[in-house]
Amino acid sequence: MLKIGIVGVGGVGGYIGAKLIQKGLAEITLFARGKSYETIKNGLKVIDCGDEFVVRPKNIINTENDKSHEIFDIIFITTKSYSFKDISKVISLHVDENTLIIPLSNGVNHKAELGEYIKKATVLDGCVYVLSNIKEAGVIEKKAPTFYLVLGDYKNRFQDRLQALVDILNQSELKSKLSQKIEYDCWTKYLLISSFATLTSYFKAPMGFIIEKKTDLLRDVLEEIKNVANAQGIDIGEKEIEKTIKQVQNVPYNSKTSMQIDFENHNKTELESISGYIVNTAKKSGVKADNMKMMYEELSKRSL
Repeated sequence: MLKIGIVGVGGVGGYIGAKLIQKGLAEITLFARGKSYETIKNGLKVIDCGDEFVVRPKNIINTENDKSHEIFDIIFITTKSYSFKDISKVISLHVDENTLIIPLSNGVNHKAELGEYIKKATVLDGCVYVLSNIKEAGVIEKKAPTFYLVLGDYKNRFQDRLQALVDILNQSELKSKLSQKIEYDCWTKYLLISSFATLTSYFKAPMGFIIEKKTDLLRDVLEEIKNVANAQGIDIGEKEIEKTIKQVQNVPYNSKTSMQIDFENHNKTELESISGYIVNTAKKSGVKADNMKMMYEELSKRSL
């Protein structure tokens, strides 16, 4: 039985962890801290498009007082990207040379960034499509039917274990795929996240408003992100732009991005990995990204 750790029990990690615990096909350990740790000891509740269920995790590690040093086969990282340096100190206690680490945070540079902090294990690429948030401590609310997780290793070193993981995820009603082009898959997800997180945060408006009222600007921003991806050797074109727009047309009008919610709540945001990365990479690559630059600079002022 695979030993799987999930670092971060928020909208993504809490939902994935609860579904895996519910089916019991792998040994699941949740990494949490503070109020989240204290609450989920008594149960983790999921509201999934109106349906509800509760799981009671057997294995929880308090990242503020971690003494277990248990080694895992696979660790999913679902925290915000700005926490990578801090949580890497905890993760490093639970890995060996056989451990696979799969970040599912928003961004496309996580493998390189985490690789700087965690030397012993192998960091792979992964991405997930899910619209879920923490409703309150110990309660995860998933607001749209879509769930789709993609993972892979472009060097094909760990196919057997990754396929076993994908099988467990699918059997746990977490639609998943082992990809042979994982970098492309991460960028197509980033096309959606970077554009809509930036635009919804900038206009302080939901995703439906961006689709309905800011169509031209949205297309310009998607084009800028596409051009940055192309400069990195990622083959994203007009087809991916149209698919991104269609995906968002199928989510509820008032849906908000996690970065928008963080701005509204005056929390720390993932602005650098979601918007800043495009602006900085565009500059290094000689690509124009004027709209992203304008919004990034304004959002940077708001986040001070």
